[in-house]
Amino acid sequence: MEIKRLILRDFRNATDSDITFKSGVNVICGCNAAGKTNILESIFYFAAGKSFRNCKDREMISFGSDKGQISMVFNTCGVENKMSATLSKQGRRAISIGESSPLRLSEYIGRFRAVIFTPDHLSLVKGAPENRRRFLDLAICQSFPRYASSLSEYNRVLAQKNALLKKGNVVDELLEVYNERLATLAAIITVNRRKYVARLEEEAKKFLFDMSGNKEELRLVYQSQAGDLETQEEIRDKYREILREKMQFEKDKFFSWYGAHKDDFAVSVNKKSVKTYASQGQQRSVVLSLKLAEGELSKNLTGEYPVFLLDDILSELDKDRKSYILSRITDRQVIITGCEREVFDTDVSVNRILVENGVSTNVE
Repeated sequence: MEIKRLILRDFRNATDSDITFKSGVNVICGCNAAGKTNILESIFYFAAGKSFRNCKDREMISFGSDKGQISMVFNTCGVENKMSATLSKQGRRAISIGESSPLRLSEYIGRFRAVIFTPDHLSLVKGAPENRRRFLDLAICQSFPRYASSLSEYNRVLAQKNALLKKGNVVDELLEVYNERLATLAAIITVNRRKYVARLEEEAKKFLFDMSGNKEELRLVYQSQAGDLETQEEIRDKYREILREKMQFEKDKFFSWYGAHKDDFAVSVNKKSVKTYASQGQQRSVVLSLKLAEGELSKNLTGEYPVFLLDDILSELDKDRKSYILSRITDRQVIITGCEREVFDTDVSVNRILVENGVSTNVE
């Protein structure tokens, strides 16, 4: 999978940009606040249907404009595709493929796949559980688009249940209807997440073991309120039991405290919690391993590598980790921002893009 061309109109500080990408490594250079990360954000939007910065669509539209537009031409399995997105100040979005009408998330997610890594992704190992759930859900959605429908419905039903609980004086029979649907959907989500974590651990532990000179062994353990049950039917029945037993508790708290939205996975190295005991350098190595593993799984499951988006991370790495990363990305398309230009100036195969005040220029 490779991006060929990206066009930005009134997106962040890019009022009018037309950028060409090539196979292999693409380096985006520029001063701070020039707009380098904005380019990655616009690309990732097509993979996730939202920004990796967790901002609203209207916040990505240039100041003074009512709408922003993104278009991208990319190849997948040797076939050229085009995706377009229009962002509106009113909150309406329209994402289409080719000349199609605007599509729902479940209809376009997975058509274009990307792995994003920014310095903020250290939150994967040291942040709140929601960061790890978000990471899993997006990775699974890109490889298994049908998962997006189950996840979207779960979040919708959960929001309805929470709205009901917040009002108070809930009728048990109505709450039971919500709980029954949530138990079924939670089982689907938990099974998919647990399987993905097992595959992720298998790939990521290879990268970390190699990166650390065969000294560090990674372990990932999925944690669910349904325990270690594995089949969808067992997990559904367990959630039915939990939600029935905790119904009065949730009514008293005016909030849903039980379900797949509380799941997590623990990360350890050499049997010690990475969150508690690892240095920042070790945490960064673990996250790098997880991201490289995400790319490998995407290739294993879909037949081709996703596009790798690396935002200002090489400057954060020591020489050995930097060399390791660069040696592992030579056979896929990578777009890197914030890199020291002299690192790549001797490599004629690198595509250089200069960004100045939101204007992007391909440099020969």
